Amino acid sequence: MAATRIGLIGAGVIGSTHAAVLQQIGLVFPGRVELTAVADPDPLAREQAAATFGFRQVFTDGHALLDQAHIDAVFICPPTAFHAEFVGHAAQRKVAIFCEKPLAMSYAEGASMVETVRRSGVPHQIGLVLRFSAVYTVMRQMLRSPEFGEPLAVVFRDDQVFPIRGIHHSPWRADRALTAGGTLIEHGVHDLDLLVWMFGHPTHVQGWMRNVAGHPGVEDYVAVELGFAGGLQAQLVNVWHDMVQRTSNRRLEIFGRRGFVASDADFLGPIQWQVGDGPETELPAAEVLERFRQITPVEPATLGELAGVAYLVQDLRFLQALWGGSSPYPGLEVGLEAQRLAEAVYHSARTGQSVNLATFPSAKKFQRSRQSA
Repeated sequence: MAATRIGLIGAGVIGSTHAAVLQQIGLVFPGRVELTAVADPDPLAREQAAATFGFRQVFTDGHALLDQAHIDAVFICPPTAFHAEFVGHAAQRKVAIFCEKPLAMSYAEGASMVETVRRSGVPHQIGLVLRFSAVYTVMRQMLRSPEFGEPLAVVFRDDQVFPIRGIHHSPWRADRALTAGGTLIEHGVHDLDLLVWMFGHPTHVQGWMRNVAGHPGVEDYVAVELGFAGGLQAQLVNVWHDMVQRTSNRRLEIFGRRGFVASDADFLGPIQWQVGDGPETELPAAEVLERFRQITPVEPATLGELAGVAYLVQDLRFLQALWGGSSPYPGLEVGLEAQRLAEAVYHSARTGQSVNLATFPSAKKFQRSRQSA
């Protein structure tokens, strides 16, 4: 089988993350992955990506890459404002698409993107990486144990330094012309999607937000209450703070009628759990990884050792879908649903009213099967 020739548009923090894991996958599957071309307007970023990851061609502009490089798939990782144009161009060129989250600058723009890829028939995947987290996959399975009982409440906190500084250094995130918003849509969209993946679609949301750092249109605090069928309530808090030495962190706690499960690790780490009248117990990271490999086998064994690296598992699944002729999952329509939820939260925060999601603009016609990844 010929190598899958890959182009990368956007060689910043997330683009380089994808390049690194694709390079690793290529080492395990000799001759199956070719890092063909990279594009970035920043000369240092694109030249460094070429030198570090071995991209054969270098472009200033992503459109030039799509027109001139011979590629089979493209990873679209520039600022959010450019997602739509590159998705449209890649669909026109009949290139398989991996698009980073959030999908678009707005729900309306995202709906147009989903329709474009649907009409073109190109394979596509959205970068909602928490669906490939070892910790959250194992927690999700725990929730389905009869002894856990009916889920009653969820408390979810997600915080990181405002990503114009620190490890996620991306100055464009403070510019509303380039970003879809602030902490909720640009980061917490992962959390909204995770809650849908774990508990199904919420029926209503209530939101509150603040702008403390003072970047117009880019909020740094959002609180959300999500209601689900059956009475489950989930509270989500997203914060972008100004503590550059604080590690980006998520804390997820889930209470069932007779069970409790929680973790401070969003990819790989220990899980705390308790069932019935028994004591609280910690499931160590090594056992979490082993359980994850049983739920979601990662082959060959040399990659299975890296199954705790969610970005690697995510990108491997994309490539395996292309190699096997199946549809990558989650597709762009899943990203559109997460965008819809975020816009509902923003609408609620602006109006002070709870939003009934049954009457909020719906993405249902774009949804595929909600099978797990």
